[in-house]
Amino acid sequence: MENRSTHYGDVTKWIEKVIDSCETYQQLITAKNLVSNFRKRLSSDNLYHSKYHYSVIIPLDNRISYKRDNLRMIRLTNQ
Repeated sequence: MENRSTHYGDVTKWIEKVIDSCETYQQLITAKNLVSNFRKRLSSDNLYHSKYHYSVIIPLDNRISYKRDNLRMIRLTNQ
């Protein structure tokens, strides 16, 4: 992550880049753990409330699901 920013918007963009770069299921599991750790950090900083859950965390979870489905389709078409 550039300049080690701790602003939640910068961290979100970095996590999105990580998810988009995943090429294996194991990498997606690691990305899911990254989202989970980010959720924990937001809640420990007393920043976490429904606004961040619905506007940040759920879209990241959805991005992981979409990427997982794409990997599955690629795998099926290559068989």
